[in-house]
Amino acid sequence: MPRIGSTDAIDVWANQHKDKKLYIVLVSIHGLIRGENMELGRDSDTGGQVKYVVELARALGETPGVYRVDLLTRQISAPDVDWSYGEPTEMLSPRNSENLGDDMGESSGAYIVRIPFGPREKYIPKEQLWPHIQEFVDGALVHIMQMSKVLGEQVGNGQPVWPVVIHGHYADAGDSAALLSGALNVPMVFTGHSLGRDKLEQLLKQGRQTRDEVNATYKIMRRIEAEELCLDASEIVITSTRQEIDKQWGLYNGFDVIMERKLRARIKRGVSCYGREMPRMIPIPPGMEFSHIVPHDVDLDSEEANEVGSDSPDPPVWADIMRFFSNPRKPMILALARPDPKKNITTLVKAFGEHHELRNLANLTLIMGNRDVIDEMSSTNGAVLTSVLKLIDKYDLYGQVAYPKHHKQSEVPDIYRLAARTKGVFINCAYIEPFGLTLIEGCCLWSTYGCYPKWWACRYTPGS
Repeated sequence: MPRIGSTDAIDVWANQHKDKKLYIVLVSIHGLIRGENMELGRDSDTGGQVKYVVELARALGETPGVYRVDLLTRQISAPDVDWSYGEPTEMLSPRNSENLGDDMGESSGAYIVRIPFGPREKYIPKEQLWPHIQEFVDGALVHIMQMSKVLGEQVGNGQPVWPVVIHGHYADAGDSAALLSGALNVPMVFTGHSLGRDKLEQLLKQGRQTRDEVNATYKIMRRIEAEELCLDASEIVITSTRQEIDKQWGLYNGFDVIMERKLRARIKRGVSCYGREMPRMIPIPPGMEFSHIVPHDVDLDSEEANEVGSDSPDPPVWADIMRFFSNPRKPMILALARPDPKKNITTLVKAFGEHHELRNLANLTLIMGNRDVIDEMSSTNGAVLTSVLKLIDKYDLYGQVAYPKHHKQSEVPDIYRLAARTKGVFINCAYIEPFGLTLIEGCCLWSTYGCYPKWWACRYTPGS
């Protein structure tokens, strides 16, 4: 297998194996997952991971040699969520005859497969899913065994086509993937996205909760137990950075950076490891999908753009944001994050409110996911939003801060471009960013941006 960080090597490998008919299973069980109009930011469980796993499934489905990809998640038929989350199957990408030839069955392509488990008509947060993991595994086993037989009839000469790998995402799905991997004797890959031991350390450093309170709120010890199991069961663990390997996974009993390197060196030399194994850690730097990016000239400010003229009207989301401002001509400070305490939005509002010169120079735009009624949100997200509104009132920021209730995922590029049009900046002030999708989006969509120096002390200027 080539070095995963090399796109060219992956393309070469895919072309060499394009005649194969591989079956790949991805597992991501919390949040609201669908292929289109993703409700990112709706709650703390529906964030960047949802977009990540959907785009990964699509990309794998379009890879030569891959016949079918199943993204397994939870089926939700609750009255407070859209009906689409209750559909048993959703096609993400159709069969690709260009990649796989013409001898294809109707089961090829990439799909979201929703397995019913847990409360049948209730959408619950990930912390409440732990008691229902085994029920999910039972349902997933039934689906995989049935699909393997179907694929065997189509491309396996009558023999079942078992998954070549099971890839778990986050601790809950990793726990499930480990059980599936053991039951089917299929290799496992794991992506943590966010790690429990690191989160526990960060929360204890803040001093707002005791260890017992953190565990009661986040079921953190059960999560850490699942992550230790993933270390034991996985062949490969995917990370975003070297820091995640050295500083975060290094906190776990099942992983030691130095030991892992020594074991890998012994394996390469053909020397016995005396039964000791550790997964290989492979960092894949954060990235994004570029096909939907529309070139945009940020060298024109709003006055120049009006003088030059435009054949197309401004995007509707611009008016939805600008209606908040008493002086919409000022540059915009844009923050785009769900209302989660770790995103540190309240600190941004405090800093803006206490800096009178900054308030005179700029407006602040807070895109905090989607909401209808704050009282119907989760207690954590609702508390953050309530704090933001109280701070706006405390510092009398009316007419200077925008906090729209709704936006579509397809409107996100337009939101960044509005910040660029006003000669504004994008800021990410989260305490920690395991992936940092908004940072990459802001960079790619021509915004000047900065972020809290926990991970990247970064300043980006177009053209630099």
